[in-house]
Amino acid sequence: MDWIINNLATVVVGMILLAAVITAVCKLIKDRKHGGCGNGCSGCSACRKMPSSQMMKK
Repeated sequence: MDWIINNLATVVVGMILLAAVITAVCKLIKDRKHGGCGNGCSGCSACRKMPSSQMMKK
């Protein structure tokens, strides 16, 4: 119990960072499932699935 009390700030910061990483990974997975990476690059296989109206023009 003393270890947790002595390292509480480190534990809290670590939990916040872990939550941020999990959120980012979940968003990437969700974006991939909905048909693309969001970058709009014409050479990307995921962008071929998107309608041309959603692709970014260079």
